[in-house]
Amino acid sequence: MTFSPAMSEVPMAWGGFTSAELEWQYNPRETVPEFMTHFERFVKLSDETRAQLGGKIDVRFGDGPKETMDVFMASEPGAPVHVFFHGGYWRSQDKKDYAFVARDLVAAGFTVICPNYDLCPDVTVADITDEAVRCIDYIYRHIEDFNGDRDRISISGHSAGGQIVARLATHDWEETLGDPAPFSAVVPISGVFDLEPIRHTTLNEDIRLDAASAADNSPMLDAVPVDVRMMVIVGGNESPEFVRQSDAYGAYCGSAGHKVPVYKAWGANHFTVLEEVFLGTGSLFGHLKRFLLP
Repeated sequence: MTFSPAMSEVPMAWGGFTSAELEWQYNPRETVPEFMTHFERFVKLSDETRAQLGGKIDVRFGDGPKETMDVFMASEPGAPVHVFFHGGYWRSQDKKDYAFVARDLVAAGFTVICPNYDLCPDVTVADITDEAVRCIDYIYRHIEDFNGDRDRISISGHSAGGQIVARLATHDWEETLGDPAPFSAVVPISGVFDLEPIRHTTLNEDIRLDAASAADNSPMLDAVPVDVRMMVIVGGNESPEFVRQSDAYGAYCGSAGHKVPVYKAWGANHFTVLEEVFLGTGSLFGHLKRFLLP
């Protein structure tokens, strides 16, 4: 192929991508033009889930304006507990619109907890990790209030939430809780594990990463998680960069010697992947249950 001078002079933003290409790779609202249809479905499913399950809504775990969580309790004490951190690129979205992830796990005997966290630009990505640590600390210390079993706490997160749970997997829990391994399983879904490319998109207008903070908050540059079972999930129809990041992070975690599988949800985009994982009709729901309760 021959390139015209005009083509060769197009500036690259990061990784050989132009700014427009990088925006498409990392901004799911560009990749999935019908994203509002999926959000509207999530809201509807979540409204139905709250009506069906009730739950303890807006339980406060910290002092930040959004440091609250919704708890959908198992009917019996001593249940496994699953904590789901929503996405939104650390700058948008709310737990109330993701209550649907609890519906079929609660039916399977889990307590499911959906936390909120404060958002950029009011806080930094590092601040959000600190809030997530406070959330897990609170859940761990109050587990019996939620019919939960302290030895069966698992966590997952979608998109930015995937970065959050990956960071939680390497936190010094011995210092925080006196328990070096409080999680039975960790499941990042469609996560961002190297934050450097985000700096070169319009998303960074709110996230406000610089080179140092992007590196400091990148799980790919963090310690390799040890003593924790992990699987990584990404939609089969997500952008090549989202798929690459999941593959790379799975390989990075596996470098410690334990197997970290990466599952592609067939036909799923950045939003519908959640239905494949958390709804009973989804292709990965049964696998998720088995993984959380080996």
